[in-house]
Amino acid sequence: MGKSTAEYYRYLAVDPRDHAWGLTVSGAGYQPAAPLHTEVPRRFHPPGHRYTWTAGRVLGEFALVYVADGHGEFESQETGLVPLETGDAVLLFPGVWHRYRPQRGVGWQTYWVHFSGTTAEHLRAADVVAPERAVRGIGRSEADAHAAIVAAFQAILAAVRAETPGFPQVAAARTLEILARVAVAMPADRPSPRLQDIVRRARLVLEAGSNELPVIEELIQRFGVSRSQFFRLFRKQTGHSPYGYHLQLSIRRAQQLLRDSDLTVQQISAALGFRSPFHFSRLFKRKTGVAPREFRLQWQPVTGGALVGVGTGTDRQASQPAPPA
Repeated sequence: MGKSTAEYYRYLAVDPRDHAWGLTVSGAGYQPAAPLHTEVPRRFHPPGHRYTWTAGRVLGEFALVYVADGHGEFESQETGLVPLETGDAVLLFPGVWHRYRPQRGVGWQTYWVHFSGTTAEHLRAADVVAPERAVRGIGRSEADAHAAIVAAFQAILAAVRAETPGFPQVAAARTLEILARVAVAMPADRPSPRLQDIVRRARLVLEAGSNELPVIEELIQRFGVSRSQFFRLFRKQTGHSPYGYHLQLSIRRAQQLLRDSDLTVQQISAALGFRSPFHFSRLFKRKTGVAPREFRLQWQPVTGGALVGVGTGTDRQASQPAPPA
């Protein structure tokens, strides 16, 4: 186990105005435990934060604990007893009983942060995070991820110590970074690095800017995976099928052209490889909620009291702004 420094923690009073940011930090710290110690935490903490392994505890907010070095164990109502090792992150939920401690004879070094807010609540409501998936092995085999998480925790502690202007928001932003890494980390059945790389490379092909949709079967043959496996992995990592991912990119390019170019809807449709202007308009409205012409009207700059560049066919036309209500 690497050399540890002294335990540090601080609990903060949250400014009500900070709730508008969607996530607020109420405490953060670093907790080392020598090999002969098993109680966590060892120093005095305020009521609600001091606990023993026998009793455990229940928090009224979320918390993240990261094992930067060493081994231990975690237990909650939903997970049961789970071993912890270097690179494991534990997400604690409000109202859920839990307890954790370092392994005697090994010890550990952990970082932690307590937080609350609508962002965390939305992630829980959407089942992005859940108490039964509280433990994630983020940095066990990924040195870059491990270093990034430790750096984020250290930035939180530095901000809390220094109290520079905006430090609550800086701490919240760094907490959100860690939470994002925890939320997207796969459980034990995480795909191999090779399969993850296949999806990454396929995304790069789709994002390359070509207006023609690459034939998916060609991608599958290029990467040497089955069609069902490719589609399953792609959707799991992106939330879209390969076709849906390419369509999303095409709609974004269409929005940019409608905002920034003089091309007509027909010309944009042809440039992006849609079958027809009608097909393009139908898909554009399905994805954005408005037709291409309406989108252009919303974004076209006003010049000299008139909206310019609102053509929808081969001819462009000018439109006067509506009179004041």
